[in-house]
Amino acid sequence: MKFEEVEALKEQLINKKKTMTKAKLQEICDEFDKRFIYESTSFENDDFTYEDVCFLLEDHSREFPDKKPYRRQAIINNYHAINMVHRLVEKGIQLNEATVKDLHQVLVEGIITGGVYRTRDLFILGAKHVPPTYLKIFKKMDAYFQDLNDPELKGLEKAAFAHLQLLKIYPFMDANGRLARLLLNYQLELEGFLPVSITKELRDDYFKNIDEYKINKKIEPFTEFLANIEKERIQEFLKRD
Repeated sequence: MKFEEVEALKEQLINKKKTMTKAKLQEICDEFDKRFIYESTSFENDDFTYEDVCFLLEDHSREFPDKKPYRRQAIINNYHAINMVHRLVEKGIQLNEATVKDLHQVLVEGIITGGVYRTRDLFILGAKHVPPTYLKIFKKMDAYFQDLNDPELKGLEKAAFAHLQLLKIYPFMDANGRLARLLLNYQLELEGFLPVSITKELRDDYFKNIDEYKINKKIEPFTEFLANIEKERIQEFLKRD
């Protein structure tokens, strides 16, 4: 699918938003956030439902006695992190090292120490790509932020890069996947698009396209994948009253 089609839809999206009240826009945002929190957090842990997420977000003091340890905290953390993304985008703050570390710290609050690059090597079970040694993390993250500042990198490709390169570097001990999905939406919103969520039905294609980037250095398959999801998201949005 041509990216020009999604760009054209983005213009329709901007015009549609102008006709909607702040209350309606917030309602749609809240609906999406609940779905995103459920789908992103359940990548690594699937012992809870979408209804569980809604139940907990209605009252953060509610307990999950039948769930695995830290499940409740991970959901609440993801809620605070996605709201932080919305606030930063509203202020026009670009992705930088401070925001990435702050978002990671929010994601793992009360679970592990956050916002600190890993200090040992990782081997991901079943993965085709081995993350770089921890000794190269600082250099690779510096290059990551420099690349994000390249004026030639923009639109869906920039959002894809923000997501993919962080997953390739895997800079933190945990929550890299959740963080990368937040950064994908962070950059999408900065570019004027809608945030997206990866459903369970899309996960096989999602991981396949990530591997194309990690192993074969091809960003196009994931960008095309992202364009199709973004197209559907905008089209659904345009149908809202």
